[in-house]
Amino acid sequence: MAMTSMQSVEPFLDSTSLLTDPASLRERARELGYLFFPALLDTTPIQSVRRQVLEICADHGWIEPGTDPSAGIALADDVVVESTGDPRWKAFYDDAQKLRDFHALALNPAIVAALEVLFGESVLPHSRNILRVIFPRSATHSTPPHQDHFYIGGSRDTWTCWFPLGDCPVELGSLAVVPGSHLTGFLDVHEAKGAGGRAVDVDEDGIWAGGDFTSGDVIFLHSLMIHQGRDNQTDRLRLSCDFRYQPRSHCVRADSLVPHMNWLTWDEIYAGWPADDPVRSYWQDWDLDVVKGA
Repeated sequence: MAMTSMQSVEPFLDSTSLLTDPASLRERARELGYLFFPALLDTTPIQSVRRQVLEICADHGWIEPGTDPSAGIALADDVVVESTGDPRWKAFYDDAQKLRDFHALALNPAIVAALEVLFGESVLPHSRNILRVIFPRSATHSTPPHQDHFYIGGSRDTWTCWFPLGDCPVELGSLAVVPGSHLTGFLDVHEAKGAGGRAVDVDEDGIWAGGDFTSGDVIFLHSLMIHQGRDNQTDRLRLSCDFRYQPRSHCVRADSLVPHMNWLTWDEIYAGWPADDPVRSYWQDWDLDVVKGA
């Protein structure tokens, strides 16, 4: 299995009450390395993106024939995994990356407002927005334990916002984290199966935090936080978003501002969008410290 066995799992700690207490919110973030906010987001745009993504899944033959695409029931006896080089993944992902409403989710005012409290300054949402589709029957291809900073670089104060597109109980493959693991610093990375294709070693006896997600729930993770996806034990596709953010005054690595996977250009993604759409290239007028590598 790509997923590390979790002997002890505690429920996520709700940080909603701290949004009006910046000092306490930042202290919890420093201590735990994650912040969990139930029902932070309006579910209407989430459900809209979910429908659009599942329509693309159906177009690519990933939905079981004769079923309602909105149920997300995966085609039986098939698994498509992003890290294996399967050309079916690229074909799907190019279509999904063109969804305007998917990219708009990353700019949700409730997300940005929460991070402004955490950072104490303006927020830079990275434009490299990530969509995950985890098939059932894919225990060897769940997202393995890892730290996001390996992929992000730039500011160490970068945080990931993760949330599912729809309800995500544990058995569908929700996210789990190791509280306080960001304090260990950078860890050695090795190749692994699953989304991202890289993993770190984790203490099998360590304490994890996890649980069910309801549509609208959000978790923020420090870029050094160890986390992983749990196995999808259902017959449905698990859909989720990974969006990254940092204080706007900090340096940002140039590849955090390109499309995820870099298979398409922004011009290709924006084709057909209104020319004055505020989601397009929103960062280009900001005074950013853009660096290469590191």
